[in-house]
Amino acid sequence: MKEYISYFKRLVTFENYALFRAAHFRYLILNIFIISLLIAAPNIITLVNSVQAVSSLSEFDEEIPEFEILGGEYTGESKTVSLGNNDILFTDQYTTHESEEIGEAVLFGFLKNGIYIKDIQDSGFDYSYISQISNDEDLKTFIDRQISSLYFYVMVYIAFYVSLIMFFTVILMTTANYFPHLLSLLYNKKSRFMSWFKFSTFVTVLMLIPIVAIQISTGSALWWLYLLSLPFYWHYFKKIPLDKRKR
Repeated sequence: MKEYISYFKRLVTFENYALFRAAHFRYLILNIFIISLLIAAPNIITLVNSVQAVSSLSEFDEEIPEFEILGGEYTGESKTVSLGNNDILFTDQYTTHESEEIGEAVLFGFLKNGIYIKDIQDSGFDYSYISQISNDEDLKTFIDRQISSLYFYVMVYIAFYVSLIMFFTVILMTTANYFPHLLSLLYNKKSRFMSWFKFSTFVTVLMLIPIVAIQISTGSALWWLYLLSLPFYWHYFKKIPLDKRKR
C-alpha cells in the first residue's frame, strides 16, 4: 500500500514520472475498480438511502395511503410521507417521465406509471418489477416480511452495476489513451500504450475523488474539473524520451 500511495505523491509533485511505466498490473486493476466505484458511488448511496427509507415506512404504517396498481398504473390517494430529511411520494399526478418536476426532498415515489428512485435513472421502473405489490396492504406486508431480502437484491444490483461500469471504463480509457500514445509516436518519443494507460488510471482516481465528493455533498456533477488534470498529462508527455533510432 505504501508503494501504491507513492505513485500519487509522484503525480502531484511532478517527480519521477518515468516510474509510472513500472507500476504493477495489480495497481492498474485496483485503479479501474476504484474509478468504477467512485463513478457509481452517488447512485449507490441514493439507492441504499431509498431502501432504508422504504424499510422505515414500517414505523409509519398509518401514513401509507390507500392505493392500487391496476393495469400497471397507480390509482389512489396522493400523499407525501416525510421520513426525516427525505420524502416518499404516492401520486398519480406525475409519471416517471416527469421526474424533474418532483421536489428534491423526494427520495422514492410510487408514480402513475412506475417507481421513481432519485438519481438512479430518468425513466424509473415500471410496476412489473414489483408485481407482488398491488395495493397498500401488499406494501405493508412486503415491508414487514421481505425487506431483508430486498437488501440482498440491492447488493446484487450494485455488484452488477459496478462490474458494468468497469467494463465501460476499460473501453473508454483504452480508446482515450490511444490519442496521447499516437501523438507521442508522432513526435518520435519512446511511447508505450500501457504506460499511458497506467498513468491515466492514477490521474483519473485522483481527479474523481473531489469531483464525486462535490457531487455527493451538493448534487452538482462538475465533470469539467477533470480538465485540471491536463498539466499532469502534459508533464508526462514532456518526460517521455525521444526514440533515437527514429531520428
